[in-house]
Amino acid sequence: MIQKKKKKPTIKELAGMIGAFMVQLEQLKAHVFNGDKALDEYIKMKGDKEDFVKYLEENYKEDDTDNKKTEDK
Repeated sequence: MIQKKKKKPTIKELAGMIGAFMVQLEQLKAHVFNGDKALDEYIKMKGDKEDFVKYLEENYKEDDTDNKKTEDK
């Protein structure tokens, strides 16, 4: 059997793909920003920011030991 060579993508096709990725990335950034904003507004509405910060500090310490380093092969 004769194998056909695969076509390499053209610059125009690559530019189109990169453009599509950029649009999706911007949408994702907007989604994260809006979620963060909504959480901030909810905490303001409930009026328990100090309790929430205290909860985070107790449960998510800087020296988190749950992350184990992987050994090199």
